[in-house]
Amino acid sequence: VKVLESKKIELPKKLAKRYPAYELYLYGEGSYAEEHKILPLTGIPVLFLPGNAGSYKQVRSIGSIALRKAEDIDFKYHFDFFSVNFNEELVALYGGSLQKQTKFVHECIKTILKLYKGQEFAPKSVAIIGHSMGGLVARALLTLKNFKHDLINLLITQATPHVAPVMPLDRFITDFYTTVNNYWILNARHINLTTLSVAGGFRDYQVRSGLTFLPKLSHHTSALSVVSSAVPKTWVSTDHLSIVWCKQLQLTTVRAFFDLIDADTKQITQNYKKKLSVLTHHFIRHPSKHFEENPAIISDLTGI
Repeated sequence: VKVLESKKIELPKKLAKRYPAYELYLYGEGSYAEEHKILPLTGIPVLFLPGNAGSYKQVRSIGSIALRKAEDIDFKYHFDFFSVNFNEELVALYGGSLQKQTKFVHECIKTILKLYKGQEFAPKSVAIIGHSMGGLVARALLTLKNFKHDLINLLITQATPHVAPVMPLDRFITDFYTTVNNYWILNARHINLTTLSVAGGFRDYQVRSGLTFLPKLSHHTSALSVVSSAVPKTWVSTDHLSIVWCKQLQLTTVRAFFDLIDADTKQITQNYKKKLSVLTHHFIRHPSKHFEENPAIISDLTGI
């Protein structure tokens, strides 16, 4: 029996004082959890951001699947899944905490990268998975004055209402949306962050698929929007919560993560074309075979 255990990451005292309600955790289970009680870490960091009333424990599904996949390849590569505890705040109903959450996530990213200090293949950036409003908080990071864009190498959002709030209940929410979307539209040419938005489809009664599409003017070379029922090898619609534990979708996401690893740096590739082709392969057109960077032509029909 594998013991599930999330290790609470100790934050700098100033940070813990400024954000007393928030916490950062490292997901672990079994022998992996035991080994990683002692820092520094040696894997590839992925940060999970929960949404409205969401729990940091929702990282468990993808974290567990990624661990199985790492075991299959004898830990040649492995991912370290971190998760933020936002104290299950109702940010879809009251937007006053959104800016605070965004600033806390920025501090978490810097804290996470310090955990790898001194390692031969230490990461310089993290991948982010954001569920629901967590995906919007991740996009809001780019609007912070002192945020370095190269701290994020990949953003995957699940059932995130990017276009507009589901319920515009207060000025905090509407202003936050306006700031984020205006920034992404006006700076579209300069945003090189590879972003994938996955919608739940017809079963998601809370966030309809039309709200999950990334702004049209955002960098067309690095932004993809899909519906889970159209994702190869997934083919199912998910409701708003089950998108975080839908096994088919998490398997697809984990396969994509492992294909994104650069063998030289042992971290996620910095090559934008490769990132996009891997995501396209797994989430848009899967030809029922492993990802190849330069696939051979199966049949040459010239001269016919």
